[in-house]
This record gives sequence, C-alpha cells and structure tokens, in this order.
Amino acid sequence: EKSRRTAEGMALFLLSPVCSALSDSGVRLPSSSLEGKVMPTGSQVWPAIGGTAGFHRGAGRLGKKRARLVPAASDSMFLDEAAALKALDFPLSEAELISAAKAFLFYGQGTEKPELLAPEYVFMGPYVGGADGLPRDEYLKAVGGFDLKAAFPDLNPRFHHFRADPLDAGRVWFTSQASGTDSGSGFLGGKPTGKAFSTPPQACSLKFDASGLAIKYTIGHVMERSLGNTGGLGGIFGPAYAIGRPLPFPEARPWRPSKRYRLLQAVGQFVTFLNERKK
Repeated sequence: EKSRRTAEGMALFLLSPVCSALSDSGVRLPSSSLEGKVMPTGSQVWPAIGGTAGFHRGAGRLGKKRARLVPAASDSMFLDEAAALKALDFPLSEAELISAAKAFLFYGQGTEKPELLAPEYVFMGPYVGGADGLPRDEYLKAVGGFDLKAAFPDLNPRFHHFRADPLDAGRVWFTSQASGTDSGSGFLGGKPTGKAFSTPPQACSLKFDASGLAIKYTIGHVMERSLGNTGGLGGIFGPAYAIGRPLPFPEARPWRPSKRYRLLQAVGQFVTFLNERKK
C-alpha cells in the first residue's frame, strides 16, 4: 500500500502540467456579475490575461467583462526589493554596481583590463570552473587567448535587464541572448559554415567587492531552452551545436532524458491510467 501511494504521488508530480492542461471543461469565475456561470473551454484559443492556468482561460473569454486581478502585494511571498537592498547596506549603489558590470563586459569581460578583477576573482559556468570556479590567472589566460569574435564577426551578446541582487550584496544579475554568424576565420580551426546561431536567454551575474573590483563572474545558465537554435545550450556549447560542430562530450549536447527518468515517467503514466479506469 505504501509503495502504491508513493508511485501515485510521483505520477501526480510528473504529470502535474498535463493535469493543469486537461482540467475541468469549465471555469467558475469569482465575479459578482458572473456568479454561477461556467464558461466552456472548447477548443478555441483565447488570449491569456494572467492568473492561474484555469482562471485565465476563462477570464480571456469574457470580452469586455474581464476579471480584475489584484495581487496581494503585501504578502510575504513578494520580496520588498527596495527594503532588502537597503538592508544589505552595501557601499556601492545599484547604479554604481550596474556601471561597474557594464565596464567589465565592455573591456573583453575583464580580459582587456585585468585591473578590474580582484585577486580572489573566479569564473564559473554550468560546467566550467569546477566547484570553486576558475581562478583569475587561469581565466585571463583561457578567455584572453580565445578570440570568438574572429570566428563570429557579427557576434552580439545582447546583454540586458541589469539589476542588483536584493539578497546577495554586491551582485548584479543580467541576461544575455547572443547571436552571431560563422563567417569569419572559422570556429575552432574549421572552415566557416556561414550558419548563424541564436542562443536562449541566459542568466549571468557579476559580484563585486566594496571597492568595485569583480570577484565572481557566472554565465551560461539557460532560462528557457526552447528558444533559439542551439538545442537549449548556452555558453560556447550553443554556437558550436548550432553551426553543426558540437563539442565531443555529453554536456555540450542537447539534454536528453535518462533511461531511469523515462522509466519513471512511464510508471507515472501507467499509475494514472489505472486510476482513470477505477473512476
């Protein structure tokens, strides 16, 4: 009995997105003017105006009578970012931190001006740098000697959405959604393919000490793997895959579910099937 309940719980966890999509055939709206009315879902696609999955499907069908969604902004689940930043009491303001981050990125991600990097500086990607990150000197040697712009002359990292972290003093978060064309000297010594790449949005960050020197740089954490043409890959792995020259190890290939994960999904689907038969 315990094993059966565990399997059923796991099935619900794995299939929760499906359950949301296949919910009731109608949605009851919390509106006094529509009390007691249920709007049929049918097969037509309706515009979403926010709210939970079931709620916004119904709200989008009301035409001019849209439900008013007023979030409980005072709830503790919504962080008061301004107050949190103030409580950190970091000597550099958000504007100063963002300016320092943009200067670092402009000067070859620090390689053209090593004085922007603190002695304890480390670089870290999803698979690069190990548990503690790549130390300063190794970073300057590795990144400084790798001219990606020569292979992709129109390379543009498209850095945007800079903001200070309200929970980690001195850290600036930003997003990169890079693009470029393999029309230069050739990627990793190969002949130019003429193929273009566009990566998914990637979360990046720079952390600074109180004097404004960079102490940590993180990149390549994909935020939405279905965007772009890199197979959901970020960093240097993405462009390599997009131009048809993926690097020869699993981490540089698009994600594939393991055999164990596929088996677990199958078990969940089977348990759901049995439950449906009981109804």
